[in-house]
Amino acid sequence: MLLSARTEATLPRREPAVGPVVAAIAAAAAATAGALADAVPGHPEGVARRLFAEALGGADVAAIAWPDREEPEPRRRGAALVLALTPLEGADDLNGGMPAGTIFSLRPAGTDPADAFRASGRTQVAAGFVTYGPRTLLTLTDGTATTTRILDPRSGAFRPPVSLCIRETSPRGGPDATRRGEAAPTDWTSSLASLSAGAQRVLTHGGLHLRPADIGHDRDAGGVRLVHAAAPVALAIEAAGGTATDGRGRAILDLATDDLHRRTPLAVGSPREVASLLRRLDAARDAGGSPLFAPRGLLRA
Repeated sequence: MLLSARTEATLPRREPAVGPVVAAIAAAAAATAGALADAVPGHPEGVARRLFAEALGGADVAAIAWPDREEPEPRRRGAALVLALTPLEGADDLNGGMPAGTIFSLRPAGTDPADAFRASGRTQVAAGFVTYGPRTLLTLTDGTATTTRILDPRSGAFRPPVSLCIRETSPRGGPDATRRGEAAPTDWTSSLASLSAGAQRVLTHGGLHLRPADIGHDRDAGGVRLVHAAAPVALAIEAAGGTATDGRGRAILDLATDDLHRRTPLAVGSPREVASLLRRLDAARDAGGSPLFAPRGLLRA
């Protein structure tokens, strides 16, 4: 039985109720996938923003934090949730046939919805991302498990969920969950423009995905947005048994911020792969400084 993007998209955690909001996000994701496939006139980011805004018009959220607004947009007073939403990231690569994505995060609103976004990522009650490519995938987590669903474009519904568990990679780069604890070398490291696509690749095939501080169009700002991107992806990665770090050994989910638009370097992957990366970076710093963390380095903190 197909999961309808318009009527049902539940997660295991019961309080606060996130199902209706996730269902609205799923409906907007299905509409966005159709608009991208049909090349609907207009800039893709603007089209996606409009579709998500329409789908969330009646959502029971106290505030929505959009990446292009300085402050959260107040919505329904007294609602139990706040939503951080990036409607479309990686859009510049669409013309080259590369994937793009949507990233979202739900947190308890508390007494001050604006402050809710600034707490550490461990306060998230649900998060996920959508990857638009040859197939549209919706990945969801409540912090205890991570699942993914494939969109059926004919019905506009997402198929039943499949649980995800990050595996270590074998020396040839393929998944291998039965190795005997030896260090597994990393045969590929991804830094796709779409964080959603890179995270999906880690969840299904292992390896590492890096978003160093000086990669991307916002070179001087660096990294990815903590609230809108790094924290929700980190929740999905950790719930699937992986690790998400800022490259200095700090877990992404432990980072709080006073700035809604703070950026952070990001490395996600299996615990063994990430630990190996951190050891190499520490050794490089001990030897006289790693270019990854130089003042204008790749993983500047």
